[in-house]
Amino acid sequence: MVITPQGDPPGLVLTGNIDAADLEALRSTLLGGGVDSPCGQVRVDMRQVPFLLLATVRTLVRTAGELAEDGRSLVLNLAPHHEWAIGAVGWANAPGLVMANGEEPR
Repeated sequence: MVITPQGDPPGLVLTGNIDAADLEALRSTLLGGGVDSPCGQVRVDMRQVPFLLLATVRTLVRTAGELAEDGRSLVLNLAPHHEWAIGAVGWANAPGLVMANGEEPR
């Protein structure tokens, strides 16, 4: 997994495979607050991540819930197959989680 800061809009770009060993670092980075946009969104572009483990999805949903407790949201820009998978397991409407296609939230 490679995490690259993105400037406009502020956020992160994730590339490569996200392994189980990467999950705590990912969660810490997202909760760290250094990637918040002015409106309280933590934006993450994951379109270049080829595969999501169920543990990765669980970590993202849990982190989104933690962000929601602070009035923030986790905005994921996902590849269509990842968006479908999150919806298929019933977590598309998890608290604090926003799935986006480019700049358009869904």
